[in-house]
Amino acid sequence: KQIICHKLPMEADGIVRLSKIEVYPEFLDEYIKYAVEVGEISLLTEPGVLTMYAVSEKDNPCKVTILETYASKAAYEQHIASEHFQKYKQGTLHMVKSLLLSDQIPLNPNSHIDNVIRRLY
Repeated sequence: KQIICHKLPMEADGIVRLSKIEVYPEFLDEYIKYAVEVGEISLLTEPGVLTMYAVSEKDNPCKVTILETYASKAAYEQHIASEHFQKYKQGTLHMVKSLLLSDQIPLNPNSHIDNVIRRLY
């Protein structure tokens, strides 16, 4: 079953961002739990969070990249003010060795990702 809340359209001030995170190895498993939780809650409850797709490098799983897209700057600001994001941010501060936020420009603005959560019930 696919679960997703109604999503807002991408606005002119929408954000496409790559968050590049390096996690200390001793915290990797705990960090992943936080990242999965905040990603799922964001997609399920925030209409302005369009994509929250986290991956780690196969050869170095402590290097995590998250593709995040937000319908607008306001949607991003709502997201970072949310209780679930603040729980993630405060809970993982000591786990993160480095963080680089890199805003992107889509090469094909007509293309988009439908990011959904799939669960078996």
